[in-house]
Amino acid sequence: MTTTRKVGKAAVKQGKASGLSEAEMRRRLTDACKILAMEGQGDAVWGHVTVRARPGAETFLMKPAQIGIEEVKPADHLEVDLDGKVVRGRLKRHSEVFIHAEVMRARPDVCAVVHTHPIYATVFSSLGVPLRPITHEGSNFAPGDVPRFTETTDLIVTPERGKAVARTLGDRNALFLVSHGIVTCAPTVEQAAVHALLLDIASRAQLMVPGGTPRHWTSDEEALVKRDRIYSWPNHAQRWPYLLRKLRRWERLGGYRFFL
Repeated sequence: MTTTRKVGKAAVKQGKASGLSEAEMRRRLTDACKILAMEGQGDAVWGHVTVRARPGAETFLMKPAQIGIEEVKPADHLEVDLDGKVVRGRLKRHSEVFIHAEVMRARPDVCAVVHTHPIYATVFSSLGVPLRPITHEGSNFAPGDVPRFTETTDLIVTPERGKAVARTLGDRNALFLVSHGIVTCAPTVEQAAVHALLLDIASRAQLMVPGGTPRHWTSDEEALVKRDRIYSWPNHAQRWPYLLRKLRRWERLGGYRFFL
């Protein structure tokens, strides 16, 4: 436990994925998967997270198909190239690999991508109203609305669709796949996972407003100040180790089994 906590703090302090051993990357990817599940973003065996060792690297580690994000172990992750080909690993690859490959191809700065199906964010995306910073969490995505991919609600199973997702995402940190799920990205897997958690919380808050249309919200100018004050990466140095401690408690209680 001590080692994991030190890894978490180091990851947050660095704010980047470069210089990590493969074993450490696998461990961090596994922790991110399980934290997403713990926070309600598991969806049976669907949903996937990826990380690459450094900006511009042409292969990445990917959580495999046919197991839940809370079940994955460090040795399970596949190594995949930007064309979606498995170059190392024994388990089955997710068909939506092209979300990750094409975002990373288009964004050399991105070292991690999350795609999950959180219920609140997915339902909110169908309303067609902008996500407003009515809570602190919404400020992480301001100014401007979170981009929405509307070309299809089906799975993203071709390079062409993956490229379309990457174009819609642009230089942002999050995207709604309307009536499907979300995509988040960042320089580290910890950041990408936190973006996914914050997007679902912000969406859930706005769903509580009748019609999803609030009367008041934080201005763009103040939202930028709040984003830098609350959600800058150095401040996540406190959030991620907390999530790791919470994860260890959750695992001791049996994880999902505790709630069944």
